[in-house]
Amino acid sequence: MRVVIIEDEMYAAKRLENMIREFDSQIEIAAWLESVSDSVEWFKQNPNPDLIFLDIHLEDDLSFAIFEKVTVSSSIVFTTATDELAVEAFITKGIDYLHKPIVKTELVAMLEKYSKKENQKKEPVGIGYFSDLINKNK
Repeated sequence: MRVVIIEDEMYAAKRLENMIREFDSQIEIAAWLESVSDSVEWFKQNPNPDLIFLDIHLEDDLSFAIFEKVTVSSSIVFTTATDELAVEAFITKGIDYLHKPIVKTELVAMLEKYSKKENQKKEPVGIGYFSDLINKNK
C-alpha cells in the first residue's frame, strides 16, 4: 500500500508515519506534503497513492482546494483537530475522519477497515448482487 501524508505540522506527520509503520512496516510512505501548493504539484507529477491522510487546515489554504486543481482517485482519511468541516470532508470522498491527536487504536481500526474494503473491491460483483439490492429496497 502506498500512502501520502498531507500535514503541515511536522510533529503530527512524524507521529502518524510512525504509527502507520508500527501497524505495517510494508506500507510505503510515498510523500509527506505540507501545503496545498506542494500537494497539487506532487499529484501532477506522481501516480495516485492508495490512501491519503489529509489534514483539513494547511498552511496555505483548506486542503479541499487541492481537489479544485487536480483530480485525485485515492481514498482519503481526513485528520483534523476540529469537527467543523466533517460533513464537507465526507462529501469530498473521505472514507474516514480521525481526530487529532490521532489515537493508535483508532488508526489501526481505520487501516483494518480500509484493507477489508480494498479486498472486497477485488471480488467480482455479478448481476445477482444488484438484483438483491433492488429487491431489498422494494
